[in-house]
Amino acid sequence: MRYFYLFLFIIICSIFNPLAAQRRNSPGDSYNRLGAQAGLTYGRIDSDHFNTNKTTGFMGGLTTRANVYNNFLVVYGVNFYSMKSGIMGHPLSSNELENIEFQTTGVQLNLFAGHKIIKEYLSIEAGPVLQVNSKWEVDNQFKDHLIEDYYFTAQDLEEVSRVNLNLAASLSAGIADVKLWFQYQYGVSNFLKNLNEGDLQNKDSRAANLEGHLGMATAGVVYYF
Repeated sequence: MRYFYLFLFIIICSIFNPLAAQRRNSPGDSYNRLGAQAGLTYGRIDSDHFNTNKTTGFMGGLTTRANVYNNFLVVYGVNFYSMKSGIMGHPLSSNELENIEFQTTGVQLNLFAGHKIIKEYLSIEAGPVLQVNSKWEVDNQFKDHLIEDYYFTAQDLEEVSRVNLNLAASLSAGIADVKLWFQYQYGVSNFLKNLNEGDLQNKDSRAANLEGHLGMATAGVVYYF
């Protein structure tokens, strides 16, 4: 699966440069740029079924910003990300709760429509994000820990949905070549959907219709070539 992410990332990145160059040379375009960006994430999988905690991760990739008409613009990009989320649990031999850290990595493809508030210096953008992610991995030392209030282990939660759809809104501020950005993503699809199709309910009948959605804030910087 990790090789698939790498392959997808390389293929998409390879088309950015010629497309960006073509737009920069188009008559009437005043700002059409290819950029590299990186940032920190802070979020979790929000769920009414589990006691989850927010943790930090990272995101980085390529983005293209193109003027469309007057103050309207289009932003699309591809990013590799890593996000962690904690769930409370305990060892089989103890009832003392501790934070169990789950991690998912993957590739996100985004297509945003935006509006320039102050020329090229301040803008807002929003749109869909297609996410292809790994399983919800947990460290070996926690795999056999019981999840709080349930009779199944942390390892039983690893096989989550691998393709998810999010909605994002962001704010970008800076100069022509360098911008700071803040973004919030919310998962429209059920990140835990695959767990409802397995044998988890055989281990605990309360594990029915599990639902969880990504909630992630990201802040970073982008440099335009």
